[in-house]
Amino acid sequence: MDPRLETLAQGLAAAWRDGSAIPLPPAGAGVASRAQAYDVQDRMATLIGGTVAGWKVGATVPAVQVFEGHDGPLPGRIFADRLFTSPAKVAASLMQGMKVECEFAFSVTSAFPAGTRVDPEALRAAAMFHPAIEIAATRYAPGTGNRASTTFDGIADNGTGGAAVIGQGVADWGRLPFETLAIEARLNGSPPIQAYGGAYRRDPFAILGETIADLHGRGIDVAAGAVFLTGSLTLPTPVRRGHVLDVQMAGLAPLRLELV
Repeated sequence: MDPRLETLAQGLAAAWRDGSAIPLPPAGAGVASRAQAYDVQDRMATLIGGTVAGWKVGATVPAVQVFEGHDGPLPGRIFADRLFTSPAKVAASLMQGMKVECEFAFSVTSAFPAGTRVDPEALRAAAMFHPAIEIAATRYAPGTGNRASTTFDGIADNGTGGAAVIGQGVADWGRLPFETLAIEARLNGSPPIQAYGGAYRRDPFAILGETIADLHGRGIDVAAGAVFLTGSLTLPTPVRRGHVLDVQMAGLAPLRLELV
């Protein structure tokens, strides 16, 4: 790996471990392609050394990609020590600048190794649906780098992923109207956080299949039990210690996240 990219991966991994931040590389000094971004993310994961429990994906909807200027989705790893079950208490010191997003998630009961064809029916049979919360964050310090962060910066930084909270699994999820399913998320009892709909939603099962195909293209196996978050359904909302997020997706068990 290019020494400057190795330095970036080391800095991102250190910031991940101690909840700090590093400067955004200045123009011309950061990742310049999706391939480089994946290399940095993979190296960051190796340096972190934790067990990978699954994957999160941002910008999974074309409308978001156009609006935010991305060339495609932003995948990142979910590490086992940062995957929580609702109701969850999560340390606010894990990362700076936390934001919460409600998401649709799946876990898979079967392994899907790289180099094998993923049959859609086999994947559907292996998929368990979960309502979920992503705790997103960036390891780049605000106001650094003298430029805006790019898609590639975000991918390199573990897809701006931080932690995840998943709720009770739903086996018969085929009945759920994902495109219109009502979501009410309240922070400390506040008015509901804006929920996305219309062009800002897609079939989460389709996103699951695309994500696994992308991982296979990178030579990455999918293990049985892996969890996948499929993109934000609510406005990313800053949170801090003392905040409690309560989420109700219509007809499903509630979710709760407390920052401690």
